Amino acid sequence: MKDMIGFEELICELIVGREWEEIYRLSATIRREVSILIDADDAIWIDVGDQSQVSLSPPYGSKLPFKLWVHTHPNMSAYWSSTDQDSLQMATNILDTAYVLGGDGLLFTHSNVPADSEFIPGLSWSRESVTPWNKVREVGL
Repeated sequence: MKDMIGFEELICELIVGREWEEIYRLSATIRREVSILIDADDAIWIDVGDQSQVSLSPPYGSKLPFKLWVHTHPNMSAYWSSTDQDSLQMATNILDTAYVLGGDGLLFTHSNVPADSEFIPGLSWSRESVTPWNKVREVGL
């Protein structure tokens, strides 16, 4: 457990510094998907899954709406898997932005539905292309 606490502290430092590529590299090194949620109070919640999946699971005590969900695809490209798409569908009204970190860069999307809206028009997320790692800082991600 002590090693995991050190890992989570490192991930938190990297999040604050917006070091998304380093988070991806750590995930690839340990061959585990990492999920990060940043809630309405800017609290950071970290979950480590297996090599091929980590779910979007709002932790007990977190505050809605979530500002950001980041998760990794270790040793794969950044793409929205069917599990990711299902998670985004369910989170339409409680999540603002999502990133997938992969070997080729960062893929992001943001909700097109206002957080306080009662209308959910199905999957309402922007469609973006993967931003290569060498361009991520330039575009402000």
